[in-house]
Amino acid sequence: MHIRRFMGRVITATVWACLVFSAPSHAQDTQDTEDSFDDAAFQTWLEDVRTEARDRGISDETIKLALTNVTPVHIVIKRDRNQPEIKQTYQTYLNSRLSDWRRKKGAEMMQAHGEELKSIEKTYGVQGQVVAAIWGIETNYGTVPLSYSVFDAVATLAYDKRRGPRFRRELFAALEIVDKGYASYESMKGSWAGAMGQPQFMPETYLKFAVDHDADGHRDIWDSRLDVFGSIANYLKSYGWQNDQTWGRKVKLPQGGEQSLQGPQEAGLSPDKACASYKSLGTWRDLQEWQKLGVRRADGSDLPARSIPAALVVADEGDGEGYLVYRNFCSIMRYNPSFKYALAVGMLSDIIKQ
Repeated sequence: MHIRRFMGRVITATVWACLVFSAPSHAQDTQDTEDSFDDAAFQTWLEDVRTEARDRGISDETIKLALTNVTPVHIVIKRDRNQPEIKQTYQTYLNSRLSDWRRKKGAEMMQAHGEELKSIEKTYGVQGQVVAAIWGIETNYGTVPLSYSVFDAVATLAYDKRRGPRFRRELFAALEIVDKGYASYESMKGSWAGAMGQPQFMPETYLKFAVDHDADGHRDIWDSRLDVFGSIANYLKSYGWQNDQTWGRKVKLPQGGEQSLQGPQEAGLSPDKACASYKSLGTWRDLQEWQKLGVRRADGSDLPARSIPAALVVADEGDGEGYLVYRNFCSIMRYNPSFKYALAVGMLSDIIKQ
């Protein structure tokens, strides 16, 4: 595969939607959707889920409450096949995520919740503007309505053939959340992929990383800002966020750099363990080595004098733009394994920084 195309794709699980390498044809998508929702077959599958849930220790009360009226949602399959991180160009994707509204609202949120975010940074070691940027990208700072039943969404994707085992685990995690009283059945609302609350955590992610930062006895990622902020920061901290570094920066490439500067991971420095699995980031070099190779800041000035490993993300072909990214970029990609997503978060965090 040409490395130019390969660099836009990664190979790890996402928090909310588990990006795919390629989308099927329209005909295949239509056929999969039609085949996926034979009602009798779905009910047989669902009974098997109930049996396994009991074997896992989920109470009959929770199973009845959560699974009696679970309904497959056809639009979920369509959205799963057409995710913007794959379909859109860098320019289109970033322009959309870095809209004037999101920039202005983000600055307002940093001002309004500055003390809360400082508290989060002190506790978890993650800069407040990064937490706020993820909050903004995921749910427009908590303003996006969460209209899908988590159980309907994850059951749909668990039954679908493409990623069934992965979402079957999410379904059992959602049942565990309700069964243990972490959240009520009524509050289990999320996105089309079953991502929950303002930080858009999948159920398994909630069980591992959600925190009760406001100390009220509940890990409430739906209505408690402190729990939302703390949970995002705890997630990034758990994947090695370094508070003395930023995510990276936009750069200007020398003529022909789109092709000449790219190479395999093995050709450069050994990346931090948080980045080692992202082989599509290519060659890691010291920042000063990138300087010698002709890479400059976006305004044409020299790169920072600091010595730090960096990888190059090349944007849309022919635009002469790229991004030097550091190990924190990989922590953001654990939230959503897309170069475009991580760039949007990083760039928004720079814009709204106080």
